Amino acid sequence: MLRLSNSLIAERNPQSHVSESFRSLRTYIRQLGLLQGGGKSLLFTSGGAGEGKTTVLANLAVSFVQDGKKVAVVDCNLRSPGLHTVFGVENAEGLADCLSGQKEAGKIGVYGNLANLTIVTAGVSSVSPPDLLGNAKMAELLEELKGTHDLVLLDTPPAVEYSDARVLAPLTDGVIIIARYGKSKRDSIRKVKTLMEQSGTTILGIAINQVK
Repeated sequence: MLRLSNSLIAERNPQSHVSESFRSLRTYIRQLGLLQGGGKSLLFTSGGAGEGKTTVLANLAVSFVQDGKKVAVVDCNLRSPGLHTVFGVENAEGLADCLSGQKEAGKIGVYGNLANLTIVTAGVSSVSPPDLLGNAKMAELLEELKGTHDLVLLDTPPAVEYSDARVLAPLTDGVIIIARYGKSKRDSIRKVKTLMEQSGTTILGIAINQVK
């Protein structure tokens, strides 16, 4: 087992004001009624790289686990995976292996230091990410995870530069766009919003990361 990343503040320091921010986001999602009637899947994306969506997703997952929910996080960023680093697990056989037919869906989830949290790492594949993410096995995996978890959170590459998030969005119950305070440009956020709307999915909101 590797060490948890220092970015997992909700686990390391649950009494901090940063952890409280994630609890506020958790409350917002609960108030949308998304946790009623079975498991739900949410996609996280951003306009560009380095805006903190992996960190936000991971800490939100921890916050929901602390609230008694069973959560699965799925690293759909096959280009530059990061969830395995945050949760301190190996990026071995994961999502790419399942989608390419090399591994069964029920055998790719791993468990870190937190109970009730399933981690699906990205894995490794030479196949184009949009081609992998767009095949029928992805929808099947999501349905399986939703059947055994209250919430499934998907981490994806930036939506402006890559089509991966647009491929996945219609399979989910909603999208949360992550923007970084002082870095994300309004035009980039607008473009992500437009792209997600064109995919036919529901935009649940825009979370601003690293507000001072």
